[in-house]
Amino acid sequence: MLDTVPRAGALLQAVLGAGGALEACLAGPQPPDPVQVAGAVARYRAYQGLREFRARLYECLTARPDACFGLVDAILCADHAVTSLVQLSLVPEFRRGHGALYGALAGGEIDGEKFAALLTGTLPQLVDGDEGRAWVAEHDRIDYGLLEGALAGLAGRDAARVREGCTRWTRPRFAIDATPYPRPDAECSPGRGHVHHDVCGCDGTRKTIPGWEYQFTAALGHLRTAWGALVDVERTTAATRTAQTIRQVKNLLRCLHAAGTGGRGAPLVVFDAGYSAAALTAALAGCPVHLLLRAGSVFCADPVTWPGKKGRPGKHGLPLTCAGDPGQGNPEPDESLTLSGTPLYGTVRVDAWRQVHPLLHADRGWFAGWDGERPVLRGTVLRVTVGHLPDGRKPPKAMWLWPPGPPPVPGRAVARLPGPLR
Repeated sequence: MLDTVPRAGALLQAVLGAGGALEACLAGPQPPDPVQVAGAVARYRAYQGLREFRARLYECLTARPDACFGLVDAILCADHAVTSLVQLSLVPEFRRGHGALYGALAGGEIDGEKFAALLTGTLPQLVDGDEGRAWVAEHDRIDYGLLEGALAGLAGRDAARVREGCTRWTRPRFAIDATPYPRPDAECSPGRGHVHHDVCGCDGTRKTIPGWEYQFTAALGHLRTAWGALVDVERTTAATRTAQTIRQVKNLLRCLHAAGTGGRGAPLVVFDAGYSAAALTAALAGCPVHLLLRAGSVFCADPVTWPGKKGRPGKHGLPLTCAGDPGQGNPEPDESLTLSGTPLYGTVRVDAWRQVHPLLHADRGWFAGWDGERPVLRGTVLRVTVGHLPDGRKPPKAMWLWPPGPPPVPGRAVARLPGPLR
């Protein structure tokens, strides 16, 4: 098929065409597809964000930066499990010689403060993704315009505490936990100890293996996922794990403050079993952070007293033992909540004991040699029992939680809020 198109001099030129397609081209430019434009803009912004992150990461490398940066690319782009340095030197993204890899590890240096600020200021905002942010927007029912209008008549301190209590969906979430790095054959490596490892059965009973233990701080999202954004890591040493954990939490708060949280509220830090609830509560008292720990010790209520009671005032009331049996001889909970027919856990029951405090021992642990009278750390203990686990297995025992944190919203502030916000 021949089509004619105008040319200079008012002449016509015959060309091979496709009929209607050529006519559509001559008719003028068509408006772009909004979906394609939005996708292109999103890809461009993601590329720009990655480019900026890589540039800032390069600035954190203070010695042998090119070799260290190439090593990072090699680790991220390797299509196999990284088991040896020799294999990393063969990855195409590592564009230097074999000796440069060992030189980067031996002589390379990194600015720890700048690197921590980069991770803390960048990764927590990305951990949820579009799907997580859409889920949060669907479940966040707070009318923030109505909230700010209601807080205009409150005192500054009370208003700040109300805002903090309403940041459930926006506050950053982090988890701190330790993981072993088994090195049973590295007999000349310094600082090895026996670390817990479930797959180890050296003599059929022990669950420890020679190696190191590393403690990570990771940013978490709102949805269930296997991904987490690591923002800090330290190798733990014997008898200093509690002090290292406290230092990691304070470093996290300092980096978040430097990065600017943007009114997202105090962060929530979650701990698994094995951490001292009393020590972390005492050491982080007054810090802008919410803690959630697995409780595994004995808590006590306040002692019962009455006018005219003789003798020395008591320090502890009825004990509350955090064990797996929900039917053991503990006092009745102050509050209980039961949710039936949840899709993942079946029937969920939560019991709460308020105004209880952990028992502190002055002869061992964090409070050994405590200067002055030991504090009374009051809080709430939660017991959570579920019908089944997500994979159908029967849960082995109840889960006990200790959630200390900033003081609750005062009742006088709640009473002055509009009904939809209470």
